[in-house]
Amino acid sequence: MTALSSSSFFGYAASTHQLHHLLKISKSRLPNAGAQAPAFEDERAQQLSSSSWLMGLPSISLSHLGSLDKGSRYEQEVSLNLPLKSPGAYDSDSQIQQLSQAIGSQQQALQNLYLSGLIRQSIWDYRIATVKLQQLERKRKLLDKLHQQQKSLTDVGELPLANLLLLEREQVDIDLQQIQLKQQQAEAVSLFYRLTGQQQPPLAVDDEPDTEVTPLSQFDNQLAKHPLWQLQRLQQQQARLLIERQQAGTQDPWILYLTAKRTADEQLDDNQLGLGITVPLGLSSALSQSDLANWQQTNQEQLLQSDRTYLQLKTQAEKLAKQQETLSEQQRLLKRGLSLSRTITEELAKVKEQNQVSYEIWLRRYMDALDTESRLVLNRVSQQQLHSQQLQALGISL
Repeated sequence: MTALSSSSFFGYAASTHQLHHLLKISKSRLPNAGAQAPAFEDERAQQLSSSSWLMGLPSISLSHLGSLDKGSRYEQEVSLNLPLKSPGAYDSDSQIQQLSQAIGSQQQALQNLYLSGLIRQSIWDYRIATVKLQQLERKRKLLDKLHQQQKSLTDVGELPLANLLLLEREQVDIDLQQIQLKQQQAEAVSLFYRLTGQQQPPLAVDDEPDTEVTPLSQFDNQLAKHPLWQLQRLQQQQARLLIERQQAGTQDPWILYLTAKRTADEQLDDNQLGLGITVPLGLSSALSQSDLANWQQTNQEQLLQSDRTYLQLKTQAEKLAKQQETLSEQQRLLKRGLSLSRTITEELAKVKEQNQVSYEIWLRRYMDALDTESRLVLNRVSQQQLHSQQLQALGISL
């Protein structure tokens, strides 16, 4: 058994480096990833930077008190007020910064996963349509060869015209299928071009070895690393940290006062300098009941959404694992069926020459053998496509 990995799955069509390059190109073609966007975003980030030691803007207080009687006594005072971060605010700001960076990383990972899904879809839609067209073309060539043989016999009157018409009817069915598949192929190429700017998705060779895939049941821990799951968990932690900070009152600043005061009258002229500080007392919760109720409701909704997300991811992964088992069983039966179909066709050919079986029955058995052989090839490709879907479900990007 081999572990699930993007390189082990896509290695048949393109190298890991090429796949990462496709993802990088796709990201660069997004509307917000233009040439001017990074510099603009950097400028905005600098404008939105926070202070490392202040929790607000400094302020200046000015006051002038004059005597109400006929004297000339007055007081003048100027004060510079600095809202400083408390020690608790320093710690919580550091945690918030780390969580914000982690959230940004998971958001980027989620975007990578979304683009990886689209690229995988375009590659495999093109891949499957191409393989089906190849199988139909092979079938068409065999029928054309048989048609030539039958026509020569029909022309000399050795075989009835109905035999030839049956072959032509099968050829018409193939032409109809090819029209639909070429449309699917064109749509896949169009999607791949929109994503990467390249004209054609990578395509594998036909003689690649079978890939044995480890069941998803052995990779339950991989779901816990899924970007969507991780993003929701980090957002819950961030919301809880903010409410705990509000409860502890660490968002209330320590106010440092630098004061200069002058008192003067006819006999006195006194100048004073002073230093003062205001410290919030954390004797009780600073949360209001309304804030607490709002957070509890939001937290409960986030927990429910997180549970739903995990169950959806888990269900999808288990479904794909079951499908993989089904395809493996179908592959075994198709090999057996192909062997039987070939044997039946050979035996019918013998009695057909002795006029013991109709040409229509023999042709139908011959077509069934060709169809079974095509199904065998397509089933193998479907197994590989399902592996790609498994990687996507587990949150593994290109």
